[in-house]
Amino acid sequence: MLSQSRALRGALVLMMSLGYVAYTGHTHSAFAKGDDDEEDDGGGDDGGDDGGGKGDEGDGDEEPEEEEGQPPVTAGGLFTLKSYPIRELSRPLTLTQGLFQARFGVGFDVSSESAFESVGINAEGRYGFRDNVTGLFGLTDAFNFKQFGVYAGVEAAIAYDLLDFRAAFRFGRAASAEICTPTVNCPMDAMGMELTGKPTGTYLKGDLGAHIDIGFPFRYVAKPEIAIVALDTLITIDFDGKPDLNPSLGISTNPVAALSVVIFAQLQIADFKTDDGFFTVPATARVQFSPNQKFDIGAEFTFLNVKPPDGQKFYDSRFLNFFVQFRAGK
Repeated sequence: MLSQSRALRGALVLMMSLGYVAYTGHTHSAFAKGDDDEEDDGGGDDGGDDGGGKGDEGDGDEEPEEEEGQPPVTAGGLFTLKSYPIRELSRPLTLTQGLFQARFGVGFDVSSESAFESVGINAEGRYGFRDNVTGLFGLTDAFNFKQFGVYAGVEAAIAYDLLDFRAAFRFGRAASAEICTPTVNCPMDAMGMELTGKPTGTYLKGDLGAHIDIGFPFRYVAKPEIAIVALDTLITIDFDGKPDLNPSLGISTNPVAALSVVIFAQLQIADFKTDDGFFTVPATARVQFSPNQKFDIGAEFTFLNVKPPDGQKFYDSRFLNFFVQFRAGK
């Protein structure tokens, strides 16, 4: 009988132990709740109300932290409009499903020979079709529509907030600065000499064409105030010619939450020809101010080619763009 009683007690203890493990292992919150209950019961056994009062205070402290405290990243980075970060470097590369972002801008040619003689507008949008899958679309133009592009595409996360894949179909044309030659009217310097080899201030239309732009947007946030950004663009597939190589690289800084500064450049090698006469390097500095989660304002200053041909300066051709950006959705 004694051995049977011991066996029965052993089986009962084993079943209670397994049940306790299953109960506490279900969720972390269940474990915490069990501890609170045990503490309350213990206070009752001691015959005092202080233990129960402390337990109530503990529960009361947890609830305000959940309501008032906002984690830096929500589950999976799925920010809603209410929790969307003001700090740009805390924003995910893609939008959460249901979020929409629109950007409108106006730009001016501020080159030395043609300042404010031509303008450009842009209207661009991003929409979260799925969590971490964003649609892209827009219209951009410059130099009084001598250069323009209409595009639509998709960007999807490969590694959340680190690496994406982007592909967009684009139709449009590029413009090029007319350069002074003996057969073209040349601008004069202060001494009345012709500036041979310099831009005349006139822009020439390029050919219309269809393209597919492919990139792997990458952002490595070394600190909350600084990050490396790269490969927003990598390759352009031309429907009427060979592909172009156009990788981008830059640095993004966020000295204070509401202010960000980004400097980036793009290497454009037409038809993958690496000879000096076949590539350009546009570079842009962007300053953006974000007063709240829904609204941004900023400006971009671009040198159209920081590695120009001999006889030109990198600052001869430049463009200034002002923009506003807002978000809406859930």
